[in-house]
Amino acid sequence: MKVHFKGTRGSIPTAPTAQEIEDKIINALMAARGNELRSERQIREFVSNKLNFRTRSHWGGNTPCVHVDTGSDDYLIFDGGSGLRVLGKELMAQKVSNATFHIFLSHFHYDHIQGIPFFAPAYAPSNRIVFHGGHREIEQILREQMREPYFPINFDAFGAEVSFEEHSPGDVVEVCDSKITLFKQNHPGISYGYRIESHSASMVYSTDCEHTNAAHLRDYPFIDFIRGANLLIFDAPYTLCESIGNREHWGHSSNVMGVELAARGDVEKLAIFHHDPNATDEDISEFCAHTRKFLTGTRHAVRQSIPGIPGAPSPRGLPREVLFAYDGLTMEL
Repeated sequence: MKVHFKGTRGSIPTAPTAQEIEDKIINALMAARGNELRSERQIREFVSNKLNFRTRSHWGGNTPCVHVDTGSDDYLIFDGGSGLRVLGKELMAQKVSNATFHIFLSHFHYDHIQGIPFFAPAYAPSNRIVFHGGHREIEQILREQMREPYFPINFDAFGAEVSFEEHSPGDVVEVCDSKITLFKQNHPGISYGYRIESHSASMVYSTDCEHTNAAHLRDYPFIDFIRGANLLIFDAPYTLCESIGNREHWGHSSNVMGVELAARGDVEKLAIFHHDPNATDEDISEFCAHTRKFLTGTRHAVRQSIPGIPGAPSPRGLPREVLFAYDGLTMEL
């Protein structure tokens, strides 16, 4: 299973400003002083090995879209944010045709569907698009966003064969050599998370979910939903203070909650995404460092109840890694 992140920003697409790009160039040139950089090879090695991520790259500005390659001939996609346009452009460059695309939508807030009108493969008559979701009236909602006065062309402009499948929490959908389970989440208007089981790998796509005080209960259902997953993609644009302070009830969670839930669910790898649109590359880099520090600090400090020895120290082994997803990131499970 290969996971391709095409959009990792939340709420609204963002782009680096001219000043931010200029600052990156200045920082790179400052770091290059005194290095032997006479050839392209030397320059590329320096950029790859010596510059930190926030100097050499960008966390990304496209809204949520994740492509999961399970080895199937069909395409498995989660959410249709502006990252879907990027995926479509890549597939057209590869001359993909006669293909079926299964697009699972978490919900219909605009940052999760705004890429659908720009998904180039949907305009090719040889292709087939299947929209999946836990909400009712998927077709009507998607058609509404592609009509005047919201959009200049309507849904019927798609040349591909388009269909819609409505599911319910707990349903298991078998497509793309995978079993995909729906989970109802706490978010304004309701969102749905998805657990994907394919061959020997498993992952959970959980965006736009606020974990309240109920998350601290022993029988919190989300724990069983993510249990033992190789990867948890987790919506956490906020710090803990923000999530229980002025951004409470906004429908999102925190980095601290992500680490806690992943640890309790025995998740191997935690990927934070749906980054705050106001966060700069420097902000996200610092947020990432803080999150990893929190994970390290809790590995031996947390006490868990072990049968027969209440309150005995139990060093945490999972999650093994916390990473912050960026547009273009690819990982193999």
